Amino acid sequence: MKRKKLLIVLGIIFVLIAGTLIYFSTFKLKNVNVTGCNYSSPEEIEQIVRDNAYMDNTILLYWKSKFKKIKGIPFVAKLEIEFKSKDTVNVIVYEKKIAGCFEYMESYVYFDKDGIILETSKEKKAKVPLVEGLEFESWEKGEKLPLADETKFNHILTIVQLTEKYSLALDGIEFTPEGNIILNMGKIDVEVGDGSYLAVQMMNLGSIITELGGKSGVLYMKDFSSSDGVASFKTREMIEAEEKKAAEEKERKEKEEKEAKEKEEAAKSGKDQNNKSTEEDSSEEGSDDDYSDDDYSDDDYSDDDYSEDDYSDDYSDDDYSDDSDEGSDDYSDDDSDDYSDEESDDSSDDYSDDEGDNGSDEGDSDYESDEE
Repeated sequence: MKRKKLLIVLGIIFVLIAGTLIYFSTFKLKNVNVTGCNYSSPEEIEQIVRDNAYMDNTILLYWKSKFKKIKGIPFVAKLEIEFKSKDTVNVIVYEKKIAGCFEYMESYVYFDKDGIILETSKEKKAKVPLVEGLEFESWEKGEKLPLADETKFNHILTIVQLTEKYSLALDGIEFTPEGNIILNMGKIDVEVGDGSYLAVQMMNLGSIITELGGKSGVLYMKDFSSSDGVASFKTREMIEAEEKKAAEEKERKEKEEKEAKEKEEAAKSGKDQNNKSTEEDSSEEGSDDDYSDDDYSDDDYSDDDYSEDDYSDDYSDDDYSDDSDEGSDDYSDDDSDDYSDEESDDSSDDYSDDEGDNGSDEGDSDYESDEE
């Protein structure tokens, strides 16, 4: 009797277990509804949930999620799984709050509002502003980004918060070397200065962009310090024309400077050449002076040794003076004829050829007087 009762109890238990298993088998996971994804991929989240569903059973998945949370998903703080039906679960995604990202080694590094590095990815996530102009030496996932200037990070948080508050589409934030901030908003770049008037600028930015009507260009709000401030706008075409004009002006100035420099060098080279020529001429003149003045000057020959005055004095005054007339008296006519014919002719030839016409004339006059 006891044995029979035991068998009955065991049979009931078996039926219950079998029934339970059969019933559980009907809770086959088919549908996973994912919500709350801004940066994460819903498809990626769904696949992670399915991988954690034991035997693809919704009941088991639900109870497992209560005791063991799914972790390690990029940009996700936590997942909450809700049981909807036998084959469907709802997954609510709570993402980490991303303040922005920067580009590093062909990857994008994302950080939150506290400056903590969250994730890296090869892809640029939508709705995450790309920040340029940050200065740091190194970074590590899960650690705070060591910025050299914390003021920049404060500006990032302010801009992101105001962008969400006024429903603005922000694509990027750029910090220039001059300390200015440029907001990239679609086709328009907004220059907001050093960030001193971000609150009033962001409050009026939406209406100004709407008035521009989809134009492409640069909006200057650097001095927009109050609600009645004035902003200016330039189209891309205007900016390109100004840049082209500036480039042409720069090229013209460089060309003028180059030409002026070439002229200056040419003038300097010509001056050096003239100086060189002058030095060579001075050297040649010095050589001529050595020979003409010292050794072969006309004065040495004409004045000292071979001057006409010397010859005329020696011969015409001494030898052929009136004394020669007295000497001629001591000689006979034959002697005088000999001298007149031979000596006068010879002497006249000699002195006329070498010393000039004056000496010959004087000699001839002397001899003629002798003959007479």
